[in-house]
Parts: sequence; structure tokens; C-alpha cells
Amino acid sequence: MAAAGLAALGPVLSACGGSSSSAAPATPTGKPVDGGKLIWAVETQLSSANPHINGQDKARPILRNAFDSLIFLDADGKYQPWLAKTITPSAGGTVLTLDLRQDVTFSDGEKFDAAAVVKNFDKLSDAKYASSAAGALSSLKKYEATGPYTVRFTLSRPDTYFLTWLAGVNAAPISPKSLALSLDDLQAGGTRIAGTGPFTITKYALNTEIVFTRRRDYAWAPAAIAKGQKAAHLEQVTYRTLKEGSARTGALQRSQVDVASDIQPLDVETFTSNPKFGYVRATVAGSPYSLYLNVSKSPFEDIRVRQAFAQGADITAIVNSIYRGTYQRAWAPYNLVGPFQDPSLKSWLKFDKAAANKLLDEAGWKTKNSSGIRTKGGKTLTVTASTATDFVRESRDQLNVALGAALKQNVGIDYKYLPVDLGTDTAKGKANQYEVFDNSYGGADPVVPFDLLYYSSDSSRGYIARGRYNDKKLEKWLDDARFSNDTAARKKTYASVQEYVTKEKYYTVPLAVTQDTYAYNAEKVAGIVTDPASGGPFSAYTAWVASK
Repeated sequence: MAAAGLAALGPVLSACGGSSSSAAPATPTGKPVDGGKLIWAVETQLSSANPHINGQDKARPILRNAFDSLIFLDADGKYQPWLAKTITPSAGGTVLTLDLRQDVTFSDGEKFDAAAVVKNFDKLSDAKYASSAAGALSSLKKYEATGPYTVRFTLSRPDTYFLTWLAGVNAAPISPKSLALSLDDLQAGGTRIAGTGPFTITKYALNTEIVFTRRRDYAWAPAAIAKGQKAAHLEQVTYRTLKEGSARTGALQRSQVDVASDIQPLDVETFTSNPKFGYVRATVAGSPYSLYLNVSKSPFEDIRVRQAFAQGADITAIVNSIYRGTYQRAWAPYNLVGPFQDPSLKSWLKFDKAAANKLLDEAGWKTKNSSGIRTKGGKTLTVTASTATDFVRESRDQLNVALGAALKQNVGIDYKYLPVDLGTDTAKGKANQYEVFDNSYGGADPVVPFDLLYYSSDSSRGYIARGRYNDKKLEKWLDDARFSNDTAARKKTYASVQEYVTKEKYYTVPLAVTQDTYAYNAEKVAGIVTDPASGGPFSAYTAWVASK
């Protein structure tokens, strides 16, 4: 059965992104060439090579090289088979039956079958192993093998989150042999973690490099991506972390790498003006890069201070200055792509220095110290961001520093952006030792990022809801949209959510629209395709390099 019937489990989605590229690059033409190696420079430090564990947006297209999903979200926004050959939902939307392909194996030789899927869900249900999966599994009452190659999932109610998660890399099956590893080995991932994807991980150096080698027996990519292709063209693909944008640009110019992601604004013209290179810029689905204000403590328990923070700096001018026109200012808490965007929010939040200062006066922050920072009752109006260095990318540090300077000058708010290591950031989050949480989260449906970021009363759902809102009205809307089959109703509900968290409550300050950018050696590289669900690169599966 095709995916149209999945409306009972949750509405299907439209494709998300738009892209632009350089003019007339000298891309290789003709039939794709098998063999060869590709080196892809990235900004992201890969914190784990286990798809169940790694929550980095930028890790998904990398890990997709080795890990397939049970179902696939296509360009029309419909769920299609992948490792499942048929998808059968019940009329009420609470039972999903997957008939699995019988020709699939894990890269370590283990059989892919219903028993392997059940073992994966046994593991994913263990909070000590994959705590971030709890939200996706909260409606799952039962999962069982009803035949050697048939799996049935029973839900307590229709759940769009479960479907979206099932199609993502974080739910990709790994081999039973891998699942038997120690918890420490599983957390790290690496060469001992085997998936069903077109490549095998043959080298993994934490935060530095991951190498994939082709599986010659691979033949089950989703039809919308494969278009008749079986095994990958490339013999090997290496993703190498180069944190500095200038290092990625220089490496591509010197042919030390073949592709470079996250091109810094100053370097865009380097690649768009030279036909030797191609340049791709694609808006991606999900929550834009935003600041989430912690309302559980001073000073942001006061809506007047939240509003002053949101209006006290010219965010549009700052985004344009930092990114030089290569990124767009974000206005809404969900990117303006796909069926759930809210164009009515565009340009609503105006920079208003006078109004912001008046609000802070009304809130009691009337005096300033010698540094120009507002004070009240002997305390300074200082707010700090909670952020981990693992997630700092795309000049976000520069953006926040510029924002802090503007807030200090314009309204006397001392905003500090001080990235720390992941362990320290996690501890600070648990201890509530921050006032601002910065984040962007990819998702082809708002159900995932909105649950994670706004559902504060249930930590299994609001895994990163560091705004600590505990807002029953907001959570009622999130429930209504998540557990509904009515697409029109969900759109209306998510429009209410977006207006509420920005215009009414000032919980969220959107900053920049998230996107994927990459440049490549157009004389050598061809065949990179976009994931229709995310808007970013799918993986290196379809890529090929011209023989020399």
C-alpha cells in the first residue's frame, strides 16, 4: 500500500526547501563514474557515530551514508517504503504494519528482519541508552514481530511525531550485534556500529573525521533517491572537520577537499564567481536559529523584560551585517517553508529602542552602573546563554556577540554568550544556571522541534525545552496538533502556537533562517542530491567523481 493511506496516522508534508547555486559551473556530464574517493570538509564536530545517540542536525546527512530508515518522506511530502516494502495503517490511525524487505543485510553480515527491528526498539525504549527517543515513543503502546518480516506498531492515539521520527536517521536500525555492545561503546559509535546503508564506517575519530567505504551489495535505497541506482558510486567518502571557515575555503581552493559545507559569508563570492566551483544554498525545514528565554527565573519571568530584550536591538541589521546577505532574518519560530509556515509573522518584531527602554523602566530596572548596565536592588541586568561548543556553527558566536553589544548600548542589558563544553552545558541546563538557550532544530513537521523546545512539563517530550515555560495553554495546542489527523486543523493550531510564543508571550526571539550551504569542485564532483524532507544534502550515496 502506498503512503497516501498514512493520513490516518498523521498528515503528510510538503517538500521543504529552496536552493540557489552558482551560475554555470563546469559540472562533469555523462554517465556517473563508479569508484574514486571524495573528501567533504564540514564545520560540525561529530560527537557520536551512532544515529540513535547523535542529535546534531548537521550530523544527519553524514550518518545517512551508513544508516537507512524504515520509511521515507518523499518530495511530495508523503511517507513511502524504504526498508519496509509496504506500509499499512489502520483506519483509526493507531496501528501501523510494516512488511519488511527480505533482501536487506546489515554491513556486518547480520540479517535485517522483524526480530532485528524489535531488538532496536527494545534498545531505543531504554532511557539510559537513548533518552531523546522517549518523546517519539510516548504514544507507542506495543511493538511486535507478527511474522519473520512483519512488524506491527500499536499506538495509544494517532501520532505525527512517531511517523516523522520513524522516517529520520535517529530511528535507523543498527545491527543486533552492534546493539550487544557496552553502553559506552554504543554512546561513542564508530566502526563497530553497523547499519543497512550504502557505506560502512571504516574509520571514526571523535570530533575530527569519519570515513565511509562502499558496500558493493547495497540495492535498497528509496526509489525517489536511487532512481534505479543500487550500490553507491564512490568507493570511499571522508568527512573531515575543519572548524574555521577559512580553513574549509582554503582546502577546497587548493583541492585538498572536494566539497566544503557551511561557507562563511565572506567566501561566497569566491565560489559563485568562478566556474570551477559550484555553490548551493538551500533553506531547510524546522525551527530557525533562535533564542529561547528562560521564564522560570529573573529577569525573564517578567514579560516586559522579555519584550525589551526582543525589541532592544536591530536584529535585521545585525543579521545582514554578520552574514552579508547570505542568510535571511528569521521572524517566525518555524522557517518559512512547507505547509506550516506563518507568513503573517514576517516583519512583525520591529526594533524599538524607546519602547524597550520604557519597558525596562516600568519593570524596575531604572538605574545604570558605571558600565552602562541597568541595575535593580543591587543586581545587574545580566543574562547568559546556555550553549555548547559542539553546536556553535555558521558564525553564531559572532551573531550573539554583536547582539550583546547592541543590547548593552541601546538598552543597558548585559547579554553574555559564552560557549562551554557539552558536559558543562548539560550540567548548567539541569541546574537552571542560564537565562537564554540558543538552538535551531531541523524538522519537516513542527511536531518534532515544537515538542522538544516548548513542552516543558514533560521532559521526555520537551527534551530541550530550556525556556521552562510550563504553559498549559501552549501544551494543549501542541497536543492538539500532534495527535490529530486533520491537516487543516493542524495548520491553524500551529499558526496559533507561532504567534503565541513570539508576539504574545515573547518566549522566543527568532534570529536567522537555517540553511545548508556547500561549495564543490565542479570540474570533478557531480550527483549530490537534496533530502526532500530536510532541504539539505541527502548523503554522498548518489555523488560521483570524474575520473582523471
